[in-house]
Amino acid sequence: MNLQHLNKVCFTICIVCIVLGTVLSLAMIWGDIRDSEFVWKSWLTIGVFFLSSALTLIVSKTLGARAEHRDDQRGPFL
Repeated sequence: MNLQHLNKVCFTICIVCIVLGTVLSLAMIWGDIRDSEFVWKSWLTIGVFFLSSALTLIVSKTLGARAEHRDDQRGPFL
């Protein structure tokens, strides 16, 4: 899989999670849904998606940098 495509997908998921977290926070402030089971499950779901996307970004950046470094050491003819 192309690492740039994977990075774009993970970055998009992170942005969506931030937006959803903001909307949920505003709903908690202005609405009366603080102690709802739905709110806690929503927070945990958003957190899991954000954390998994962020970790995938970190791993793909690390592996991509290592692959580029390894290719630079090999030279253009290998």
